[in-house]
Amino acid sequence: MTADVLLQSFRIASVVWRESFEALVIVGILLAWTINEGVAVRRRAIRSIAGGAAAGVMIAVGLAFLMSGAAGFLDGDGEDILQFALAAIASILMLRMVFWMQRAVRGSSKGMRSQAAGLGKARSWTALGLLSAVAVAREGAETVVFLYGMLSGSDGSATLVAGSGALGLAAACLTFLCFRSGASAFSKRAVSITSQVLLLILGSGLMMTAVDRAISLGIVPTLTSSLWDTGWILDDSAGAGAFLSALTGYRSRPELLPLLALGFYWMTASLAYAPAVGDKAHA
Repeated sequence: MTADVLLQSFRIASVVWRESFEALVIVGILLAWTINEGVAVRRRAIRSIAGGAAAGVMIAVGLAFLMSGAAGFLDGDGEDILQFALAAIASILMLRMVFWMQRAVRGSSKGMRSQAAGLGKARSWTALGLLSAVAVAREGAETVVFLYGMLSGSDGSATLVAGSGALGLAAACLTFLCFRSGASAFSKRAVSITSQVLLLILGSGLMMTAVDRAISLGIVPTLTSSLWDTGWILDDSAGAGAFLSALTGYRSRPELLPLLALGFYWMTASLAYAPAVGDKAHA
C-alpha cells in the first residue's frame, strides 16, 4: 500500500468514524427516554426513531449522488472551482464542529433528550421521526461534503472509499458500544479530545488544499515566492512528506499567502478553547 493510498484510507476512516459515532450518539440520546416507558410506547418510539434515522441516511446518499452528478457535468475550471469550494466548506465545517463540541455537548444532549421525551409523551411520532431524520441527515451530509473535499482531484477508487468507510463505521460502532457500557478506554472525554484533534488536523489539510486550488485558479496571489525550502529535511512531494502535507497542510516550500492562511486557521481554532466571558467574570 502506497503512502497516498494509506493517507486517503486514514482520512476517510477517520471522518466516517467521527460522523458515524456522532449519529449513533444522537440516536442513543433520542432513545434514552424510552427506558422507563411502557412496552407499546417504547416500540412505537423505536420504530419512529429508526425510520427517521433510515430516512436521514437515504437523504445523505441522495446528496452524494447529486454531488457526483454535478461534478460529472463540469469541465476544466468548473471542476477546479467545485473542488475548491468543497475543500473550503469541509474545512469550515470541521472548525464549526470543534466549536460545537467544546461549547455544548452536555447541554445539547440534555436538550435533545427532553425534546424527544416531550414528543413521545405527546404521541407526536412523526415529529419524533423527523427529529431523528434531520439529526442523522446532518451528520451524513457533513460526511459527504468531507469526503468529496478530501477526494477532490485524487484518484480514490470506489473500493478504497467503501473499504475505508466500512472500517470507520465499524470503529464508530465499537466506540459507541464501549462508550455505552462505560469502558474507561472510551470515556466521553477521551473520545471528545481524539475527535477534536482529528478534526483540526484534517481541517488544516483541507484548508491548505482550498488555498492551493484558489491560487491555481488565479483567485488569489501567492504574495511572495517560496520563503524557505525544507525539502532536504522532509519533501512534501513524495513519501512521508506527501502524507504529512495532505494530512496537515505542511509545505516544504511555502509562499506567504498559504502561511497566513494556515496561521489564521489555527488562530481561529484556538478560540474554541479560550475561556468564556462568563467564566472570566466568575473567576
